[in-house]
Amino acid sequence: MKEKTAIIIGAGLAGLATGIYAQINGYKTHIFEHAPRPGGVAATWKRHGYTIDGGIHFYMGFKPGQPMHALYQELGIDQPDQYQEMDIYGRFVDPIKNIRIDLTQDLNRLSSDLKAIAPDDSAFIDRFIIGIKAFKGGNFMASMAKPPELTRPWDIGKMLWSIRKILRYYSGAYAQPINRHTQTIKSQTLKEFIEHIFLPDVPVWFVLFTLGMFSSGNMALRRDGSAGFVRALEQRYLSLGGQVTYRTRVEKIITRKDRAVGVELKDGEKELAGMVVSAGDGHATVFDLLGGRYVDANIKKRYQEWPLFPSVVLASYGVTRTFDKDPWNIVLKSPTLIPTGFMMDNWMPVRIFNYGDGFSPPGKTVVQVMISSQWDPWHTLRRNEDAYRKEKEALSRQVLESLGHIWPGLDKDVEMTDVATPHTWWRYTLNRKGAFEGFAVTHTAINTKIYRTLPGLDNFYLAGQWNTPGGGVLPTFMTGRHAVMLMCKHTGRKFTTVS
Repeated sequence: MKEKTAIIIGAGLAGLATGIYAQINGYKTHIFEHAPRPGGVAATWKRHGYTIDGGIHFYMGFKPGQPMHALYQELGIDQPDQYQEMDIYGRFVDPIKNIRIDLTQDLNRLSSDLKAIAPDDSAFIDRFIIGIKAFKGGNFMASMAKPPELTRPWDIGKMLWSIRKILRYYSGAYAQPINRHTQTIKSQTLKEFIEHIFLPDVPVWFVLFTLGMFSSGNMALRRDGSAGFVRALEQRYLSLGGQVTYRTRVEKIITRKDRAVGVELKDGEKELAGMVVSAGDGHATVFDLLGGRYVDANIKKRYQEWPLFPSVVLASYGVTRTFDKDPWNIVLKSPTLIPTGFMMDNWMPVRIFNYGDGFSPPGKTVVQVMISSQWDPWHTLRRNEDAYRKEKEALSRQVLESLGHIWPGLDKDVEMTDVATPHTWWRYTLNRKGAFEGFAVTHTAINTKIYRTLPGLDNFYLAGQWNTPGGGVLPTFMTGRHAVMLMCKHTGRKFTTVS
């Protein structure tokens, strides 16, 4: 029966999660992915013997017994030998002021370190640490137990009760962007540190939650990286009987009498199914694949006005050093704003892949810098191949020069260089304007109910980071789960997570 079949657009994290849950619940699914391999934003690629991991930085909920760990078991990614608990979130370095702050799980140490550099801001620091402690052991999945379409008033009441101890942090001053909240700080060093724990414009509570998860020991690195994580998801999906076709782009979602019945591929071939789930770019899905026929004022406003997660440039270097004594993440303040690469900030997260054997040849390491950048100038520059290449080369040299403030002479040990621009991300993911994680994490976006269906269209569902602002691994998985819960509701089945 056609109603027991589903086509899924996209083999990223959301598409694979949707496929897994759909197969568990008795649907026959087929994923179409335009790229040559799965993963979407969790992309990896090879360069001269090095693995460039452009995807997931850390993994929440990896420990058994945590509320979020059930997802790991259901999706086939519960592999304890691959997860390494993070004992340090990052080292923040200002080489000009000779300041170094290690953000470890020890919050008392963090409090002391911050007060040492900003004694006049002790009251702010105390409130900040108390906020982090309040979120230790928190379960942000409580608010995502069901899709909005199936959430009832009693579900909301149950959720609010479960977070009653931290509810006050979701409003008032704690709902402000972090860079507004820090305006009362007297120390410029402390202000910049707080703003660059994540991104400067995310809500305060988002930073507190992230550090609460970290300090409770519930965040990890993965030894085999994003590639191993995605590979496990793909294997779980295939083991359940799912089918996936790569290098195949969907050009249109076929509808009949306001029901999704299949897709038309780039080569003109048509594939029919009882249901369709799009786990790809939200804007392209709604306005291109469906021609903008199934929208309301809220959807239009969302895609016209909401800011996107920043586009990024990744500058990766293969280095003939091991970096055994360095943490996996260093946030470096470059003495000046690098004039190339259309950078938006002079703070640069530096990721050191010294926690797994598969990223580089023995005795060598990948060092990667993530730079907040801009889509439009890169998109324009891409039309001129020579200018595009020269901009990447100049950026690579200047970033490497900044890294020399931490590791003098590093440039002499570099034997591989790779630069991925926002245009690269678009090419891999087809995400609008190369956005790294869909919509930006703003108070408005976080508090807006985003449905997994479109008005006036039956048998169609949405999954992926465009339906959960700020993206993130577990929330993205949950949107796939939501899509299948709605499929089951539509077809009169009881949703299950047991295969």
